[in-house]
Amino acid sequence: MGISWWRMAFIFGPAIARGDISSFGLYTPFIFGHLLSRVVRQWKSKVKLRGWPHKVSPELTRGWMIKLVREIAFVFFFLAFCHWMKSETRSLFNFFLSSFVNPMLRFWFPARSKGPLYHGQPLWDTTWGNISVYVMMLGGLTSSWIIQGIDHIFLGFLFLQIVPEIQKRFWMKPVQHLYLVVGILLVCFPFFSIGLMAWYFPSYLESIPKSFLQWLCWLANAKPEIPDHYATLGVSPDADMKTIKKVFREMAIELHPDKVGDDPVKLARFHAIQTASDALTKGRAEYDKSIENQELNEIVPRCYAFLVMIGYWLLHSLIDWNDVEGMRDQGKDALRDHVLADRPVDLKSLGLSNDEQGMLILKEYCAPQDVELPFVTGKKEDIMEMRDCLEKAGYKLEPFPEVKGTVQKVYQEVVLGTKEMKNLKDIITTPGFYVGYSILVEKSDGSIAESTIVDYTGGDKRVATVEPPLGFVPVAEITKFTLKKAGVAKDVSGLVGFHPLGQLNQVFIIGEADDKAEVKLNKEEGYYNGYKFEVRNGKTLVGWQQQEGGGGGGGGGGGGFLSCMQRVYEYWPAQRKVILEGALMCASGKQIWGSEDIKVEPGESTYLIHPEDLIPRPKRKFLTDASTSSAAPAQVAASVSGGEGDREKLSCFRSWRRLRTSWELPRAQWRRLAT
Repeated sequence: MGISWWRMAFIFGPAIARGDISSFGLYTPFIFGHLLSRVVRQWKSKVKLRGWPHKVSPELTRGWMIKLVREIAFVFFFLAFCHWMKSETRSLFNFFLSSFVNPMLRFWFPARSKGPLYHGQPLWDTTWGNISVYVMMLGGLTSSWIIQGIDHIFLGFLFLQIVPEIQKRFWMKPVQHLYLVVGILLVCFPFFSIGLMAWYFPSYLESIPKSFLQWLCWLANAKPEIPDHYATLGVSPDADMKTIKKVFREMAIELHPDKVGDDPVKLARFHAIQTASDALTKGRAEYDKSIENQELNEIVPRCYAFLVMIGYWLLHSLIDWNDVEGMRDQGKDALRDHVLADRPVDLKSLGLSNDEQGMLILKEYCAPQDVELPFVTGKKEDIMEMRDCLEKAGYKLEPFPEVKGTVQKVYQEVVLGTKEMKNLKDIITTPGFYVGYSILVEKSDGSIAESTIVDYTGGDKRVATVEPPLGFVPVAEITKFTLKKAGVAKDVSGLVGFHPLGQLNQVFIIGEADDKAEVKLNKEEGYYNGYKFEVRNGKTLVGWQQQEGGGGGGGGGGGGFLSCMQRVYEYWPAQRKVILEGALMCASGKQIWGSEDIKVEPGESTYLIHPEDLIPRPKRKFLTDASTSSAAPAQVAASVSGGEGDREKLSCFRSWRRLRTSWELPRAQWRRLAT
């Protein structure tokens, strides 16, 4: 059922201890929100019925519908019970929005929306469901303030929807979250302080300066609406009772219904002076007091509601904080177990030697149960937090292996020939043989792209590196090529073979690190494999890499989804050559082709290489057989099967998934935390 028993104890414990059954009415909104959440979860379980609404057995469909109708019936039964008990229901509308409307909008509109680019990155990257929820929140908050000022509806939008939405982004950052809570309390202090005073020290309310109360009324859009009965009768506030009665009699004779007939203006005037006379003759002392403190009388009920709502928010924030800290502890325990089990850790990024000695140091630090450990989120911050923990413990670390420099050249790789090509024997397999040859590649429209081969691996791979890039991605087994060289009589022709790393903007020659940089390019082959790779033109991010399911050697670069950003697949220090796992992509998700997009400028664009995963991801394997390119023309998922080395990768992959699951736990529970 997803019930937090801690939450139930905090909510109902005080009422049970006091024996005050009537106070249960204060918690009806939270019960209502829980019932609505059950309806949402049952509705979402529809996606688990494969093929819905087709190819599903009637029994499964009937069972799902019965459960859904049952949950909806519970909601209506609860509403009927609240009506019968005459419970306070003004806050139910906000709980209906936060517990039902918001999650359903996010469920119905999962398509992503990206804002305009700023320095090559979208200003926002979220779903249309989230955008619709944010618009509804801001619209509801604004309209409720304009129509009624700060009241239950406004406070419901603020503390039940907007504030929890902001909190959701800080749960895994305890210090920042504490600053957020303190900041919210400071901003709200003028209102809930008066609520506290009205509750515990009502005698001190009279000492509050009137100017301060007028300012709060202006902020709350709460205009006092007490009529001026003295002005209605046309007498001064210090007039005696005899004068007031005399003026009323004179005006009543003149405006009496028997005299004015059906004149609506004069009849309304008669009722106004009658009300004023009753207020001044029967309860003048109370009226005079309300006139003197009309701002206080207007703002105190609103501040009291503010106090109650902020108390609810703080109570549930403390409970949520306790839940999140439990999740964080689980994640830290998972990391400790991972290290003590000798599973892979990026020791280089932590500044430790990448050998058994470095692992022993890390295990020595992680072994005690009371040491600080980062909560693994798969981001660079995990590494920096772990380094900070090690430094505070007195360990001497190497500098963070982050390197920045200039992109020297951008290449493209092409496979010469296919296994089925009849004249495959005409292609020389000697490494470096075709260096200096011109390569002419036919485009789909019949035009020819020409480039020069600057490197050739030969062998059975027959990979030619060309500069400048062709400007398009050749289609394996379809695109034709021709090799020419001055002084060589015979040209060589054939079909381009399948190459999973043959995209544009995928092969780079990088320059040495900046002169002022503390860390220089490492000379160890493969040192930066799996590290993040960024390219920028000044402050503008050139692009990121389509990682899983799209943009491979078959051409096009479409499809798939954006996963990790640019990652190095292979690094050769002798040539300062870097090959990415996939092509750079624009922030819109389109592949970078040419001048119409933000593009890489050799000699001007800068690169940045740095680690991002404390737990290294298993290295991807790519298909090399062209016969499979039709089924998976792009880069295919990693293969971790067969062989002793592959079993080690499988172990690494499973361990990485366990840790990933540990830091994804809060995401699965945030919906409950918000309600």
